[in-house]
Amino acid sequence: MKAEQPQGSLQRRVFTVFGSFTLVLCLVYTGIGILAAYVIEDQLLDNLISDEVRYIERQFHARGTLPAPRLPNFHLYPSSGDAPNTFQAALAGGRKSAELFVAGEQHYHLRRLQIGDRPILAADVGNLLTVTHQSGRLLWLLLAALLATTALALWLAHRLVARTIRPLLGLAREVQAGHNDLKPVALSATNNQDEIGFLARTLERSINELQQAQKREAEFTRDVSHELRTGLAIATNTLALSRERELQHSEKQELWSTLTAMERTVATLLALARAESIERCAFDLRPLLEKRLLARREIATGQGFQLDLALPERLPVSGNPRLTELLLDILLDNAIRHAAGPVLQIHTNGSGLSFVNPVEDSTNTEEIFLPGTRRPGSDGLGQGLYLASRILNAQGWGYGANCEKQLFSISIYPA
Repeated sequence: MKAEQPQGSLQRRVFTVFGSFTLVLCLVYTGIGILAAYVIEDQLLDNLISDEVRYIERQFHARGTLPAPRLPNFHLYPSSGDAPNTFQAALAGGRKSAELFVAGEQHYHLRRLQIGDRPILAADVGNLLTVTHQSGRLLWLLLAALLATTALALWLAHRLVARTIRPLLGLAREVQAGHNDLKPVALSATNNQDEIGFLARTLERSINELQQAQKREAEFTRDVSHELRTGLAIATNTLALSRERELQHSEKQELWSTLTAMERTVATLLALARAESIERCAFDLRPLLEKRLLARREIATGQGFQLDLALPERLPVSGNPRLTELLLDILLDNAIRHAAGPVLQIHTNGSGLSFVNPVEDSTNTEEIFLPGTRRPGSDGLGQGLYLASRILNAQGWGYGANCEKQLFSISIYPA
């Protein structure tokens, strides 16, 4: 199945969002700055006119006459009727103050005084409108600041992408590339000591565990369909014969042997298919071996069976105890059922452990661990040592077989 392709670029979205946010933020603060400049300018003019009004009112109350304005471009009309019609119209309806724009650069602030005949103070503040006069330069300054800030924001977005988003994009590409690959995934960001490294390690572990689970499932399905077919055919044929006549002792023994082998095969395959069965730990192999030896009736009774056990007090190994139990059962069953005589030797061989039993004919040890391989005269299914090799491989243990001087031996080398 083809991996799903991403529908958008995370890098492009980061650039777009970061740049757009910066542009909007700059426009908002530019508007606030311009508005604040005009508000401050208007407040200064209002304070200047209010101060002049207070001066005129104080002089009128002290002398009884209206003084001349102190500031240039300020004109005092003694009464409302003396003011131009445009001024009277701006202050109509009892208004105390007003602004009046006249053609050209004249801009009047009007204030009606509450004394005498209610004179009108007209202040031509056109030459005091600093913000208005510098609006062109101010606009270019704000535009330059806007461009510089936007460029800085895009550069920061690029750095952000390079340090944060780009590793995520690389991680996504690596995961996508290894999506359909059966090989173990090794992500390059696993050594990062940050959140991306944690994510990479988690993804790598999860993907590899999923691949191992899929591999075990495929192997289990394949092995069950392959290895149980022969046993089921033998059991079915034997039971079919039982409908027509009484089964002979040898046939019952063959049926029992077949069902036992199938049971062991199913138990082994299920153990190999479970993820927890692959978990390794350190344990002592000798008590486990002694336990499986005592579970054998032939060995536990000691009647007519010779067991030669030469082992040290402890056999520390690293592996899975459950799989090791199944492995020992297979090796003991193979030695007991297929030996030329009731004799079994178990001894250490350097770093390995050897199971030795006599045989009548030589055996091709190169093919003994392949599925369906049986020694001459064997009534088994030829799957025992193949399952043993599967368990040994799953635990990472070495193994080998040897046959000489009518002695067959299997050696395992625990990790």
